[in-house]
Amino acid sequence: MRVMLSAYFDPSESDEVKAGLLAWFCDELQDWKHEQVVWGLREWNRENPRRRPTPGDIVAILKRARGEKFAKQYAEQLARINRTPEPVITEEARARNAARVAELFPSIIKRVPEVKE
Repeated sequence: MRVMLSAYFDPSESDEVKAGLLAWFCDELQDWKHEQVVWGLREWNRENPRRRPTPGDIVAILKRARGEKFAKQYAEQLARINRTPEPVITEEARARNAARVAELFPSIIKRVPEVKE
């Protein structure tokens, strides 16, 4: 964290101020993995190359990315759930089976006449 933040420290800042900033960042970002924090800082640098971030800025970037990832996964799950299932048996096979049953058991199958309006 110290290395990542060194680009933002003002040389005139006292060691106490630098230590305080470092502690603040570490405290706020402790729940995130190192790779995530590095990614968040890089993202901040791409969007705001001349501004020093606060821990809240980095957390906001990380939460936004996590939310977008979750929303994409949720949409994919809904698409899988809501898609039209493929028929288990085709209409041709259904007709073939019905014809075979009618042939073997003619008294069971009774055709209902079509209703004409």
